[in-house]
Order: sequence, then structure tokens, then C-alpha cells
Amino acid sequence: MLKVLIADDEFIVRRAIRRIGQWEAFDMEICGETEDGYATLDFIIKQRPDIMILDMRMPGMSGEEILEELKKRDIRIKIIVVSGFDSFEYVRKALRYGVVDYILKPVNRTEFNEILKKTGQELSSSAPKEKTEKDICGQIKEEIDKNYSQNLAVSGFAERYFVNKDVLSRLFKKKYGVGITEYINSVRLEQAKLLLLWGYPVGRASEMVGYHDVNYFSRIFKKKYGMPPSAYVKTEQAKDSST
Repeated sequence: MLKVLIADDEFIVRRAIRRIGQWEAFDMEICGETEDGYATLDFIIKQRPDIMILDMRMPGMSGEEILEELKKRDIRIKIIVVSGFDSFEYVRKALRYGVVDYILKPVNRTEFNEILKKTGQELSSSAPKEKTEKDICGQIKEEIDKNYSQNLAVSGFAERYFVNKDVLSRLFKKKYGVGITEYINSVRLEQAKLLLLWGYPVGRASEMVGYHDVNYFSRIFKKKYGMPPSAYVKTEQAKDSST
């Protein structure tokens, strides 16, 4: 079910929108209401609604400022502007940020529901793309698992799969609970532990898992395991000798 946020400082407008929307018919639900710009932005960041009904003139932070912040943060959400101002400048600014439509108050029930229906259909048609992006994350994980010793970076994966690197990082973390860079380091360090226990020198183990700067390798190893590589080897050897 698609989640909808109503952002308007007038209670009477929010109530009217709640009542006229054919939410169930379009498989939608109102997940929240906000009455100032800062609360609106905070809600979007934390709750990630699919659709927002937005008033361009909000206290604290204007609708335009909200749209600008969403663009900066690359937060994708379908936005329907509901405004009491029939101004070309307002419409131009809203459309510049990719707003779905611009409706004037008082809201016409038929027009509003037609726009809701169209917006829901657009989101449904974008679902295969979202699935593809999730499949890409799986491919990237497999590549890291197999080729951890090679030169791997988020920017490289983004270029290869034609996905914005920030979006890609967010999708990967959502799916696996860790960022791409963090996952690369985790795979490399786990393999390095085995190499060290097999008797490889620290410098050689570092090279074999993809780190060409042994000092950097030692730093991140210590950060993850609480001790430098040499101390780790001694600790594990002491455990073996005591058994």
C-alpha cells in the first residue's frame, strides 16, 4: 500500500484532503500529517512516504525549500502541490523540482482523485526498475565476495550499472545492513585473518586482500578487531598453545 503524507498548515485543508481522497480505491493510506516545513522534511527523511500532498507556503520552511532539500538529498517522492496561489512563478518553481501536478484551493474532488490515480499508476510502473536496482545490489555483493582483492569502489560500481552512487549505497545498505565500502572491508579483513593465521606476513596478507598500503590495512584491522594484525596473530597462537 502506498503511503501518503499531507503537508499543509491549515487543519481545514488537511481534513478536506483526507475526506475527498479515494485512498482505498488507489491502494493508498495516509501515513501522517504535518503543519510546518521543518516537521515535513523530518517526517519524509524518517518515514519515506511514497506521495506527498504539499502546500507551497508553509511556516518554518517553505514548500520550495522542502523541494530543494529533497533534490539535494536525492530523496525520490511523488509530490502533488495544493496551493491557494494561482501564480505562474509558483507553478514554475514547483515543476522545476519534478512535481507531479499543481492544484489550486479549494480542491476539486474529481480533479484531485484523477491526479491521485495517475500518480499511483506511475509508482506501480516504476516497481520493475526498483526490482532491477535491488538485483544490482545482489550482483555487486557477489562480485565483492569473488573479487575482493581487486580495486573496488562505490563510484566504479555506480558507473558500471548506471546508478547514482548515493542511491546505490542507500539501496545496498537497506538490503544488507551495511554500506558497500564497509562490506568490502569486512570481506577483505575476514580473509586477511585467515592468511595471517596461515603464516603470511602482515604486508603480504595486506596485498593479497587488496590493500596496497600496509599502514592503512593495520589501522582498519585494529579498528574492527581491537588490535593490530601482529597482536591478533600472537593472541590466536597463544590460544592454540593453551589447548
